[in-house]
Amino acid sequence: MEGSGSPRFRKLHFPVGLWINSPRKHFAKLGGRWPSAISVKSTTSSDAASLHEAPSAPSSSLSNSTPSLASPAPSPSPSPAFLRPRPAGTQSRAKRLSHLFLRGRSNSDRDRAVGEREREVWAHSAAPSSHHYVPPASSSAPGLIKIYGDALSSGANYRSLLANVHSTARQLIAQVITRYTERELEEADDAVLQKHSPEDFLLCDVIGKPIQQPDGAIKWETECRRSVAPWECPLLLVDMWRPKDGYERRFEIQRKDDYEREEREREREREGEQQGVRWRRSRMSSGGGPEESERGHRARNTELRRSISDMNLSLRRRHGNHVSKEPQAPGSRPDNGGAQGRKNIVSMINSQPGEIRASKAEAKVGWTNQPAEDEKDYSTCDLEVMSQSLILPPTDRPYFLLLQGYDQSKDFVLYIMVGHTHVFGRKPTMREKEKDRERERKGKRPLKVETFLSAPDLLARHLLVRRDSAVPEMPAGQALMRPFRGGAVTHNGVVVYRETVLKPGDVIGLGSHFLFLYRDPRVTPAPPLALTLPWQQDLSASCCSSGLVDRQEALRQYLGSTEALLKFNPCHADSLLQEIISKNSSPDSGGGSLAPAYLLSIMIDYASKHLDPALTPQILLKSANLIKEIVWDNIKEFGDKHPTQNPSEQAGEISTPNVLKLSSDLRPLMFWMSNATELLNFFQVKVETMEKEWEFEAPGDPILTTDMDTCSEALAQLDDVIMHTFQQCVYHLTKTLYSLLPALLDTNPFSNVDKDKERAAGQGAEGGEKQGGEGEEDDVSTLPAKVARLVEVYRCSLVLSREACLSPPLTSQTFGYLFFFTNTSLLNTLLERDGLFSWSRAVQIRTNLDLVLDWLQGAGLGDIASEFMKKLSVVVNFLCVPKTRLIQSSWNNLLEDHVLLSPSQLHHLLTHYKLGPTRAPPASWAPPPGTELTGDIFESFLDHPPLILPNETPRLDLSQPIPSPELQKEVTRLRTFLWGLDQDELPANQRTRL
Repeated sequence: MEGSGSPRFRKLHFPVGLWINSPRKHFAKLGGRWPSAISVKSTTSSDAASLHEAPSAPSSSLSNSTPSLASPAPSPSPSPAFLRPRPAGTQSRAKRLSHLFLRGRSNSDRDRAVGEREREVWAHSAAPSSHHYVPPASSSAPGLIKIYGDALSSGANYRSLLANVHSTARQLIAQVITRYTERELEEADDAVLQKHSPEDFLLCDVIGKPIQQPDGAIKWETECRRSVAPWECPLLLVDMWRPKDGYERRFEIQRKDDYEREEREREREREGEQQGVRWRRSRMSSGGGPEESERGHRARNTELRRSISDMNLSLRRRHGNHVSKEPQAPGSRPDNGGAQGRKNIVSMINSQPGEIRASKAEAKVGWTNQPAEDEKDYSTCDLEVMSQSLILPPTDRPYFLLLQGYDQSKDFVLYIMVGHTHVFGRKPTMREKEKDRERERKGKRPLKVETFLSAPDLLARHLLVRRDSAVPEMPAGQALMRPFRGGAVTHNGVVVYRETVLKPGDVIGLGSHFLFLYRDPRVTPAPPLALTLPWQQDLSASCCSSGLVDRQEALRQYLGSTEALLKFNPCHADSLLQEIISKNSSPDSGGGSLAPAYLLSIMIDYASKHLDPALTPQILLKSANLIKEIVWDNIKEFGDKHPTQNPSEQAGEISTPNVLKLSSDLRPLMFWMSNATELLNFFQVKVETMEKEWEFEAPGDPILTTDMDTCSEALAQLDDVIMHTFQQCVYHLTKTLYSLLPALLDTNPFSNVDKDKERAAGQGAEGGEKQGGEGEEDDVSTLPAKVARLVEVYRCSLVLSREACLSPPLTSQTFGYLFFFTNTSLLNTLLERDGLFSWSRAVQIRTNLDLVLDWLQGAGLGDIASEFMKKLSVVVNFLCVPKTRLIQSSWNNLLEDHVLLSPSQLHHLLTHYKLGPTRAPPASWAPPPGTELTGDIFESFLDHPPLILPNETPRLDLSQPIPSPELQKEVTRLRTFLWGLDQDELPANQRTRL
């Protein structure tokens, strides 16, 4: 229940008894006579008087909801007869209690009130529920269940169905509709039947009993009912939950619209009854005439005076007043001492001179001294209401003191943090309640709201505060506050979007109306209040020349700082993105190889920590889209320079300068592939952090779902950038390799003539090679010319990846694809040209291949090359076996020694091996009968390794200073650019000059 007295609302209606001296009896006395709640609110005398009717229920509520507040054993207290006038008759009191705490009479009262004949009927109906359910012999065997379907067919009785414990309500509804439809089909002949959908009905678990009518008929009387969820198993409900004696259970199928309409009508009736009860109590407490009103005031004043005396308020010790402690007769008028005590109580209320406001909504906490000439007859004041305005805060747990509210008639002075988590929010709408129920059915239970506030600009769940065991990593006395997504929250005047530390003395703002002061009485001494707002200090300092100088100095320090920080306003996010991308879109921009990734990372890092959470996904997506547009333009420009089909380009015509030109044109693609990879790793970390921040949000929130979709789209855009740049790079590099690889099979590394020709060709291309980086340790000038041209492609690719600072996983995959192409192309060419199947030619190929592998080993690529070129090496090694040894080998031995070769490939090599002009292959080379030799001997280019996008820790460490002078210069330029945007929005007299 969400009534004003529900423990869920955490509201305490503090009575005068809060002025007791003993802290141990603080809540012990309170639990016997006052409602259990956790917050404090002033109540009218009529509300307090209505509490006389139920003295026992609040104590149980208090002990159940807040066990730490109630003492385990009841403390001695004055008798209720002395504190409150006992009702006129015990029967009326029992009747009121039964009306408040019971929906009907007890079973014993009902048995005494009915006749013998009805008792026999109830005894018969109290038997086991075999009347509506035949239990199965075992838990897995089916049982017989009866479902009443009057909602399907008017006047219908029931249908018996076979079901087991795993049969759900949805399945039973479908079966019942089928059964009734078949019956109507038999009876309706050619009439048009109404089609029923299972989604329009629901199964109801009904508890009631059959009542025998005077005419002998038995009529079912429903006591209560509940809708069965579609996934619930009715037979399991029957087995686990049984009605109490005298009642039976049966299942009914009802239309969903009718059921919901009836429930809404019942809810409105219940709300009307509660309002009627409150109105009648208000009328009773106000009195019917002048005499009754005066008598009622005197009785309440006398009652209040007794309560004050019995609770030992000790006003004399507080104010130095002498109040008589002798109790007076209930009907006598108070003496002067009592009137003086009431004056002291009234003097504690912050009322205007000559005016005493007893309204609950106008009661305020304060201390005033009334002048002597303004003394009035204080017997006409509702002292109980005013006395409750004096509130003692708790001493064993934190609380929130209201500084500013929205509705004075609904707001409370204190909101006590009972548990280790506390959620502020507003009362949810019917639609929000339905969403919460749906989430609970899916196993995603949202957080429970402890404090409901009335402002319209608050969310259903607005702020979460955690302390002690909920945040064990925090030191004692500190808590964590986290606004829910979309909730306007301030912390000491500063807008808060994410979790922040909450200390005693901090001021919390919720929406545009509520202000709370957070206090933790366990922290001693009490810390000072955080009421001096930062902008007030800045405003006062800016009015003088020294403050202006300080701001100029702080601005200079920020502009030249080496900290990885880029502050900006949300309105300037688009301008900053355009500035970063446009000024750092090429490798020659001057900021470094990873300038775009680094600058975008510090921008996103600041937005994710200090700005609205809704802005971060938008920045991720916009930056990814801008990068994709630039990359698409670069790919189009590169395609114009290097078309896919070039008829003028013949095999062998690609020289070293052309390779260098290709390398230069590939620099922008490799540059953006490297930056997109770093941004992808950084984006993934930020998205994971955002998901962790959303763990307390309502599951399935459409706003969070939209943000997650936006982040996923941004990651997908970067994936496309990496894949397309990778594809373009390896395609054009392998296209160049394809023309140079045959030289590895035809070059004779032992010929002096070839060496002289190659040396002359190498000297002719010496200038271009030096431009490509001849001074490096991986120089290719010592290799034969044709082999050097092949190796030059690998060298240029390695230089590209190093200049672009390509991540190691992506570098390995790039060269892995190049080596896969080299292996497949050379192997297929070798198998196709059977004239190379001789020992002499195989030795030349092995030598050239070793030269390439040795250079790759020196460049740090030996492991990758050996892995992907393994099969080519196996074939070349097979051809390098001496003839005498090869002739002595059998088919099985050769197949075991060369496991990477398929039977068809081995048979092709042995069949076309050049033993001599007159020598035939030996019989031992023949494969055994039944060997599969129909397989393709060539390798497929489609078996290339897949591109695996990296998922690693970002190499850009933003916790360290800016790594290079080039980046420092670019960051300073962007800071100045943003400062200029801020200055343009200010009036001329408020701008700061450097």
